[in-house]
Amino acid sequence: MTTSAPLTAALRAEAADLSRSLVPKVNRFRRRQADDGTVPEPQAADRELLLAIRDEATAWYRRNDRAHQADALVADVDGWIADGLDSAPHFARSRDALQPPADGTPVFFLAPAQTTNSVPPVGKRLDCFFALRKEPDALPELATTFPHPKNNCQSLVLITGSDGFAHGNCLVFFPENVAARDKVEEQPYAMFFYNKMRKIHETYALPGAESVLTAESVPRSSSGLAPEVCYEARAIWGYLHDSMHYQGLWPFDQHISLKMNWFVGLLEETKVDAKTVLACASGGVPFAREQIDMILLERIFRYPQADDATRNFDSGTGVFLYSWLRAHGALTGSPETGGLLHFDRDKTLDALREFVATVEELEEQVTTDDEYRTAAKALVRTYLPEGEVKQRYRFTEDQSVLLRAKQPLAELPPLRFAEAEW
Repeated sequence: MTTSAPLTAALRAEAADLSRSLVPKVNRFRRRQADDGTVPEPQAADRELLLAIRDEATAWYRRNDRAHQADALVADVDGWIADGLDSAPHFARSRDALQPPADGTPVFFLAPAQTTNSVPPVGKRLDCFFALRKEPDALPELATTFPHPKNNCQSLVLITGSDGFAHGNCLVFFPENVAARDKVEEQPYAMFFYNKMRKIHETYALPGAESVLTAESVPRSSSGLAPEVCYEARAIWGYLHDSMHYQGLWPFDQHISLKMNWFVGLLEETKVDAKTVLACASGGVPFAREQIDMILLERIFRYPQADDATRNFDSGTGVFLYSWLRAHGALTGSPETGGLLHFDRDKTLDALREFVATVEELEEQVTTDDEYRTAAKALVRTYLPEGEVKQRYRFTEDQSVLLRAKQPLAELPPLRFAEAEW
């Protein structure tokens, strides 16, 4: 059982006020910006609009005991205006002033930020979000069974926001997304808008799978869920996934630079999701079957549909995993002739166990970062062949089956999340 996110009347009223006044101003301003955050040929009206946004946002911060965020925003906006709006924005103070909200409390943030997977154009445009932190009900027990030594992730219900967050498929917000001249050395927060997942999953991942798999073998446990159930399942997946990064011989936090390598990172992301699936299959994890199907559908059938799939990291994991399952008998059939593939759940679990064992054996055999990178590239290249210039790989004829639904899905209007899905 789950409890619904406590979106009180006060929170909804606050969101309504923001949606009526501040959010439209932010949307007007961001339309004046280029991808790098600059305002080409700025006019006096642009400065006046930005100052109005600043004043309204800082008033919210001060009303809600967040004076440190108000002060940071004033300094960042005034500094940008002094430099000229045709210069790139630098909002490091706002970025660093943001503190993760306590569970059950709201958070508001405004700054130029990269809203990954949002509706184009995507860049360092001004955006804002108002959200509620809602950790999964199972988290206290999960933290005992699957301890996480450095959990800095926050599960959020997006209540309202500007176009970058309220439209499209942007699920995440990290400090490195904020427009700034300096690099982020630590990641004090990692926010995930998990209430957006249900609509994204059923709009893109499920049809993607239905275009490839036989009807009776399509994993469907993650479809048709009540909003709060889907939220809980996705938030648990997020926690388990992140905790898996900190296990093993080469934990993520001790080898961040290495794990940022494209080939190493692809194996790492695929491995931790595989371990999450196996943890769910072993029993004792709430919404286990829902998570298993959600993970497989998202990674294999949604991620590879990205326009930049042959450069995109997440897309690469999905194409790689597809071919791994094909090679290990979990996906059978002949898609080259237009046929559908049969998905075998038991063989998929066996294939994932073998994949985890393969990567962990690789990690035992290498002793330096260079050796790890070389071994990871060799393993990835077994399934993802060399691509054209500036492309990480190319789709083989067999892998191109994953793109069957891409065109009709691309023609759908962008998803909108003007208010919480609760």
